[in-house]
Amino acid sequence: MDTSPSGPVDDVSVSRRIEIASDGRLPRYDGTTLSTLTALGFSMDEIYRFVAPRRTIARRIANREPLTVAENDSALRLVRVIEHADQVFGDRVKALRWLRKPSRALNGVAPVDLLESETGAHLVEQALYQIEFGIYV
Repeated sequence: MDTSPSGPVDDVSVSRRIEIASDGRLPRYDGTTLSTLTALGFSMDEIYRFVAPRRTIARRIANREPLTVAENDSALRLVRVIEHADQVFGDRVKALRWLRKPSRALNGVAPVDLLESETGAHLVEQALYQIEFGIYV
């Protein structure tokens, strides 16, 4: 049986395994820390759409619960994409404008509308790489 620094893997939650593997470098969100996503430029409606529904987040805040692994992954996806867009455009306002505007590279779909899934985020990041490296399609 495989073991981790804290004991047998079977006895460790997925979130704890992620924490161990990342050496604590990945942020772990709860309902109250989701406000950091609004500081990055996402609206609460977008957070409810991409991370967790309003009632779920309200429950997490009321019970002081962390987000589930899937919810946390969704929050990290938003952070990853906006940070990449910031890097490409050099300006948060321009990055957010690009995310919300229909994109020719994405067949007229606004990049933000693809952030509900990892596959969609991959397409958005691919479009950002194309802009970054001057590959126009």
